Amino acid sequence: MRSAIQLAGFHYIVCLKALPTNADHEITFDKMTYAFEAIGRVGSNALHGEFQRWAAVSVLRDLIENFSTFLMEIYGSAMQANPGAAYSATLIQFERKGIEDQLDILSKDFSIDAAWTTRLVGYNRARNCLAHRQGKVGPRDANDGNELVVRWLATKIELAIIRGQHVHGQAARVEVQDKEKRIGVGSFLIFLPTDILEICQTFQFAAAAFGTLASQR
Repeated sequence: MRSAIQLAGFHYIVCLKALPTNADHEITFDKMTYAFEAIGRVGSNALHGEFQRWAAVSVLRDLIENFSTFLMEIYGSAMQANPGAAYSATLIQFERKGIEDQLDILSKDFSIDAAWTTRLVGYNRARNCLAHRQGKVGPRDANDGNELVVRWLATKIELAIIRGQHVHGQAARVEVQDKEKRIGVGSFLIFLPTDILEICQTFQFAAAAFGTLASQR
C-alpha cells in the first residue's frame, strides 16, 4: 500500500508542475498525428485548473481502489491467522463489496476507530462527486445531513528557532491536526493542491492503522 500511495502522490505532483496549453491538443507518433481540435480555446489558467481537477479525481480513484485491495489482503490474512473465528462475510463476499461496505464489515468484525471509517467514506464520496457530477455535490454524496464532509490529517512540524536560527540538537515538535471541508448539496467541491497532498499522507496513517487488524484475533 505504501508504494501505491507514493505513486499517487508522485503522479499528482507531476500534474501540478505541468503547464498545459492549447497547443497540447495534438501529438505525433510514428509519423501519425493525433489531434483533438474540438477542445475550446481557453486561457492557460483555465486549462491548468481543469487539469488539476482531473488529477485530483485520478489520485483519489487510485488511492481508494488500492486501499480497497489492501483491505481485502488484511481480511484474508485475518482469516488465515484465525480460521476458527466468526466473520461477517466470506473472503469472496468481501472482495465483491465496494469500500464503504468493506468498512462496514470490518467495523463489525474488528475494533476500528470510527474516525477512520468517516475519513475513508468521505474520500470515496468526494471521488464519486468529482468523477460523476463534475464536483457538484448531490444528495447521494452527502454523509452528514445535507453536506459532504471530507476529513483528513495534516502534519505540522515546528523547529526550535531562536533569533531566526534553528537550534541544532533540539527535537522538532510534530503535531497532527484534523482538517475538514464541508460542502452543501448543490455546491461545488474544490480541493486545493495542499488538500490532495495531505490526503495522500493521511492514507499512509490509515494503512498503518488498518495494518494491525489481523493481530486483533
